[in-house]
Amino acid sequence: MFKRTEVFLDKEIGEQELINQVSSFYKNGCYIYTIIPDYEEELFTTLSSNFISVKTISLSGFYKWDTGEVGYVKDLNKQFIYEFYLRSTTMDYIVFSETDVTLHLSKLNKRDDFYNLFELNKIPHITIGPDGQWLNIMKYE
Repeated sequence: MFKRTEVFLDKEIGEQELINQVSSFYKNGCYIYTIIPDYEEELFTTLSSNFISVKTISLSGFYKWDTGEVGYVKDLNKQFIYEFYLRSTTMDYIVFSETDVTLHLSKLNKRDDFYNLFELNKIPHITIGPDGQWLNIMKYE
């Protein structure tokens, strides 16, 4: 059984406000798990060596060249949370969690496996709702 809580965000939420929201759940930093589409070159540059790529997967059922990098950022200082929040309207696969699931990332074979990794293993996590309007807090009992 799981408990889902929605935390609504101000339309023009600032960086510190968002960090404070996430910090209310994750005091000591978090992992940011994601699939970054290959066209997000600017994000790869911004993250530099902080992003650990685990594998490349197809993001489309039709086009083999539409790929993304499955990976994570260990964000102890919560310095990248806002960057991912800003991109959440164009990137579909972003999860914040305190739990280290890095060994499981290599088992993902398609994009649909991404959220299932957290749900099937009952790993507490946070996702960003459509248009960045809220955070979905997922806890399992």
